[in-house]
Amino acid sequence: MKINTLLSLLNDLLSCDVYFIGDREKDTPTVAEKINPNGLFEEFTGEYLLSFFDSMKDSTYYELINALGERLFMFRLEAGFVVIGPYLKRTIDEKEIARRMFKNKVPSQFFNILKSQYYGCAILDSFNIRNTVGACLSAYFADGMVSYDFVKINHFETPSLITVPEETSDKLYENIYKKYEIENDLLYKIEHGLVDELKASSTQLASLGSSGMEMAYFSSHPKEAMASLRAMVRVVAVRSGLSIVIIDEILSKYTNLMREAKTAAESVKLIESFQLEMTKEIREYRSHVPPCSQFMKSVTEYIILNYNTELSLSSLAEKFKISPSYLSHVFKREINKGVKEFIEEIRISNACRFIESTDMSISQIGYAVGYLDNNYFTKVFKKTMKMTPRKYREQSLRL
Repeated sequence: MKINTLLSLLNDLLSCDVYFIGDREKDTPTVAEKINPNGLFEEFTGEYLLSFFDSMKDSTYYELINALGERLFMFRLEAGFVVIGPYLKRTIDEKEIARRMFKNKVPSQFFNILKSQYYGCAILDSFNIRNTVGACLSAYFADGMVSYDFVKINHFETPSLITVPEETSDKLYENIYKKYEIENDLLYKIEHGLVDELKASSTQLASLGSSGMEMAYFSSHPKEAMASLRAMVRVVAVRSGLSIVIIDEILSKYTNLMREAKTAAESVKLIESFQLEMTKEIREYRSHVPPCSQFMKSVTEYIILNYNTELSLSSLAEKFKISPSYLSHVFKREINKGVKEFIEEIRISNACRFIESTDMSISQIGYAVGYLDNNYFTKVFKKTMKMTPRKYREQSLRL
């Protein structure tokens, strides 16, 4: 049996991630990133694992439990190491997550990250893992039962690592639950494109803190807060119907900007801008596209992403392999407007953005949104906006 076959077999039998570290210096950081993606668990960092590997003996199973209760099962195999996990001994609810966070003084902005990690863990018992691994190793070595010792390294139950008050009450978790409610309210507003209402929730969340435990939510750990928020916003943005291309463009843009941010204040501004830009994009999308079938979502998404190319009823019908008359009928039934009207609406909407945010000439803007004839662009713009592009620019400058 080859090592890859052994790892695949263990993965299938345990329904848990299984890694093999052959090249310690090269493989350990990669595995650590997968089992500890946000770097929250000190005992699961690459540096800690490298040190732990040095202490491991042959023919010995190790269960490493971090301070928040996640577990890894490890053993030496030939010249490398097998790492199984992370996993949990039992399922835990939100209140238990909050308790563990409080015991370890983990700021509440990590609640959703931890919740996601905990809920993604397999539920396993070390006794069953040892039996399963032992049976597989017997087949691997093909020379009968392999005898292994077992060592448990338990940071979760080490009193010296955790200071717990003698009495606890629900007030200790009030900040976490309050944050959770505000977050849900914020995500609802983003998903539904409620730009004007967004600021109140964003301000509440940004200023939320817990005396003695943490600073304000965004300013204490802005990059981690952004990572958590980015993951949650992606889910609601996809649910809103917004194109995943646009979603990923915004996510990539702010991921790169956050990497370049040099101060906490700069990072906080980026977090606020990220929320606002995504909400505006969703509002824009929802203003043009009502709830519709998946097919019609594909058609409207294509128009939104390719509005500056030569689009027509016939070209779209050819693209989606449907007759022009049927596409026209379905489009009007589901979108409540004709194909040509929808294309013009998207083009003029983008033209307004260019007028408001750039110093491009009117003819350049017309060309940029798909109109080769400037006079025709002005005519369509005036029909849609009830004023010429130049008048619109004059008004936007006064605002």
